[in-house]
Amino acid sequence: MFARLLRQATSLFASAALGGAILSAADAGSGSIAGSVSSTATHNALQGAVVSVPTLRRTQLTDEAGNFLISNLPPGPIELVISYSGFDDERRTVSVPAGGATRLDAAMRPTQAIVMMDKFTVATEREGQALSITEQKNAPNIKNVVAFDEWGILPTQNVGELVTRLPGITFTTDEDQLINNVSIGGMPANYTRLNIDGMSSTGVGGDGRTATLHSFSGSMYEQVEIIAGQTPDKRADSLGGQLNLKTRSPLAMSGPRRIGYTASGRWFPPWSDRNAAVAERPWRPDLSMNYTEVFSLGEGRRNLGVALTASYQEILNPHDWSLIQYQNTTNPVAWIQDFDRRSGLNDRFISAFSGRVDYQWSRSTRVSLRYLYNAGSEPFFHYTFINPFMNTAANLSVYDPQTNPNGGIMPGFTEHRTQIRPVGNAQVLMNIQRYSFTSKNPTGTLVFEHNWGRLKVDHAWRWSNTHWDSGAGREREDGVLNMRTRDPIGFILDSTDPMHGRVFQQTAGPSVYDASSYTPFIVTNINATTVPVAQTSVRFDKRDTITDTNEVSGTINASYAFETRIPLVVRTGLDTVNRRVNNRQVYPQRWYQVPGTTLAGGLMPLTEFERQNGGQRMPVFDPASISTTLNNPALWTQDFNFTATQQYTNRRILEEGVDAAYLRFDSKFGQLNVTTGIRGEWVSTDTFTYFRARTTPIAAQPDHFKRAEMDYARLSRDGSYHKWFPSLHFAYDITRNFKARASYSTSYGRPFLANLISSPTGNDTARTVTLGNPALKPQMAKNYDVKLEYYYSDSGMVSLRGYYKRITDYIGSSLRSGILVPNGSDNGFDGLYEGYELVQASNIGNARLRGLEFDFRQRLGFLPGALKGLTARGNYTYLEPSGRFAGTVDLQPGQVGGYIPRAYNAGLMYNYGKFGATYDINWTGKYPLNNPSTSPNSNIYRRSWTRMNAGISYKIYRDTTLFLTVNSLTEEGAEQYTYLPDRTRSTWIVPRSVKFGVSGQF
Repeated sequence: MFARLLRQATSLFASAALGGAILSAADAGSGSIAGSVSSTATHNALQGAVVSVPTLRRTQLTDEAGNFLISNLPPGPIELVISYSGFDDERRTVSVPAGGATRLDAAMRPTQAIVMMDKFTVATEREGQALSITEQKNAPNIKNVVAFDEWGILPTQNVGELVTRLPGITFTTDEDQLINNVSIGGMPANYTRLNIDGMSSTGVGGDGRTATLHSFSGSMYEQVEIIAGQTPDKRADSLGGQLNLKTRSPLAMSGPRRIGYTASGRWFPPWSDRNAAVAERPWRPDLSMNYTEVFSLGEGRRNLGVALTASYQEILNPHDWSLIQYQNTTNPVAWIQDFDRRSGLNDRFISAFSGRVDYQWSRSTRVSLRYLYNAGSEPFFHYTFINPFMNTAANLSVYDPQTNPNGGIMPGFTEHRTQIRPVGNAQVLMNIQRYSFTSKNPTGTLVFEHNWGRLKVDHAWRWSNTHWDSGAGREREDGVLNMRTRDPIGFILDSTDPMHGRVFQQTAGPSVYDASSYTPFIVTNINATTVPVAQTSVRFDKRDTITDTNEVSGTINASYAFETRIPLVVRTGLDTVNRRVNNRQVYPQRWYQVPGTTLAGGLMPLTEFERQNGGQRMPVFDPASISTTLNNPALWTQDFNFTATQQYTNRRILEEGVDAAYLRFDSKFGQLNVTTGIRGEWVSTDTFTYFRARTTPIAAQPDHFKRAEMDYARLSRDGSYHKWFPSLHFAYDITRNFKARASYSTSYGRPFLANLISSPTGNDTARTVTLGNPALKPQMAKNYDVKLEYYYSDSGMVSLRGYYKRITDYIGSSLRSGILVPNGSDNGFDGLYEGYELVQASNIGNARLRGLEFDFRQRLGFLPGALKGLTARGNYTYLEPSGRFAGTVDLQPGQVGGYIPRAYNAGLMYNYGKFGATYDINWTGKYPLNNPSTSPNSNIYRRSWTRMNAGISYKIYRDTTLFLTVNSLTEEGAEQYTYLPDRTRSTWIVPRSVKFGVSGQF
């Protein structure tokens, strides 16, 4: 398929090149104007400036280097009008020679209002906002744009921290509470597609489709685009929308050389709600540097630009959250049967490098070579969860000495307090984990752009790869130690203050603080000739999971501007994305403690469970210490059957190819701009895994590895389909600064790798296990949008958008079921995934979304005196999701799982002379994590959540600034509840942190 598309692309390019030569010959008697547009304030190029010839109704936009070329002009004087948001219009008259070319380099001046506010503004931030406003205003479709220079210093230089300031954006967080992915228009984050410079790119996570933003350093990009209205030349697999990260052309710089730097540190102070693990080393560095230079190569003038960026960050974040399980009842008061407190830390080291070389080969051709590299390392990832519980059905009832002597729940329980008797499996489980993780994400791109006047052609080729490894070779430290008390215990659980108050109090049974209480009982000959099963309360696992995602993509586009009475531009193109995802486990191992022995060794850092329950240490042995004893047969028995089988059950491969072709038409009828066309996408998939086809008795084949080879069979599925995606976009200029838009587009969402392949996939950090569904179909969407936009002369804007989306074959995926995998080797997963939640995707019906979105960005220059330095932004999203699932279930607004019905973002920026300040607030409303269920414990909601940051800066020299930001002012983390608001299910703590440093350039 790829070879076929490559032949088609080559043919199209050859035809375009021939057409360019023919046009050049045909236009031999006409002339052309080439030039550039820059700012008088910073002398940087202005991208997207509108260069028009009013008498000929010809319009061009400057490219990312600020250049333009208007060809096929009649000889003689030509008047040009150049306009850019926040700048005064520039009018020039140029004499065009017959058969020749003339050059015009225009420097535009900021509007008078901005000039008068120079001491209240920072030039780079001002032009960053002007760039984003201009890009958004000139777009034929509905999208939002923000520049990285626009809003100052980010707390962790995370791309997601900037994206969340845009309208319609909410976010998900990882186990470190860093922004991991973003949702567009309330849609689940899984349906946000990541592009870099308009092309597909792999990300660290899953099958590469989901944008894992914590691995992308913000220092590497110039702009972020959120695309809601799908045009035919863009990918259609964007059910929620597209996130496009744009790099900056070095040719846009005015001077010959520029070097910039940022040196800072992030600190968790003693007065923050930090846990004990973070307090041991609460400070981490954050460094970045960039270099840009423009050269004149050969006979050219400023025709070679080089830009290099490097950054290094240590991002320390704590694990600190709780999980509470209740009686599965609709009664207003439910007993507590399970409490789980988890704590630890992740010290993430992120290194990033980007390089870009742009070469203006000729007046009509530019070549760009781009390389991005992100590397993440988490060598000290650890957390411990301590879990008092009872989940044996026979004992989950209220005790009565006469009628129910086996009941485990003492009568008199309340909504916050439950006493559990020492019967059944009333125990304490300790899961102690040390992981190391590495990721590498290189992306290389080669871009050619040809401007032959009326005909423009571009083609680009990209290779992108992600390698992530959850073991990373630290054999002595990695591992998971599971310990359960051997005998039943009695205890009280009090959830009045689940994060800081005393929750657990033991009342009966062997002491949970004594290592001898966790001694194992019988092991049933796991490596002999009987059944390969172990019964023990102490287990040690090592699992090294590797995923390689490799992607090769290419695109070629051609556009031709017809000189007709009604302007018409026809665009066409081809592109291909070919991805291979290879997920495997490398020699997983498991050991069981020998009965009659007792563990000893070093302990983990003080856990929050211990700290909140009096500080007495429990036997939370450090896996790094226990690992040194695993080769001692007097202490441990290795389960070779586990190693033999797990290498099959966790093996999966996905190969996917998506070829596309499109036809697009752009026209202008007076003040009305129309964009329409159609896109076709042809998808082929091939999946591979293993499944257990038979169970060979050990007596027939005692060798575990040979037996596993006999029992597991290959399962391969392939399929293909194609879809058409029409779209229609209107943009009407009511006045020069008042624009109305309307849009109809179609898009779809392809199932993910874990959704398709039937083998179980465990997520150790999210504590979920996902079962695949090979029969999943892609979900389709029809999208309707209307929007009003008003642009102020000084780069501000206000907009109001309404939208409606209808989704068919809706996939209910990545939504927690509330069903936990039970303990024990007979739990259906060979003893793995104890306490994990089950997730399985399916096409469950149709969904509808109605949304309203408001956005405001403006410098408040009309205010008196020093208040002129204020800039305000704010946006609000209102969403009504509804659906019909399983054929009969109608879900009303607020019931559809994963959709966030209310959200707002707001911020203030203040500049006065050398002083600056910022304040940001992000709020998301309550929403259900899954669709309604008749089982109360399956109805899980996330409460509303507010995050606030503030910062100050001071310019000590012209190009040197000191800054300080305080992040997570309220220390509020995500919080979930089950069925009723007073049944708090889980609570996260996000401690306050301070970032301080210096930035500058020379």
